[in-house]
Amino acid sequence: IAKEEAKKLFDKFTRSKGADDVNINGTGLGLYIVKKIVDAHKGQIRVESEGVGHGSSFFVELDEA
Repeated sequence: IAKEEAKKLFDKFTRSKGADDVNINGTGLGLYIVKKIVDAHKGQIRVESEGVGHGSSFFVELDEA
């Protein structure tokens, strides 16, 4: 994922470039919904990527209850 795209991935209806090549049925709501759930639990979600073609890692951090 390009750094410019990573900043927007958790926005509503956002898909990365080339996503249609992998999944034409995606709506761009999945990561938006995950972020809303994580936010509701007072957690944090982030993505790390070394750039296009290098894979990406997503992290969810939640406080202990």
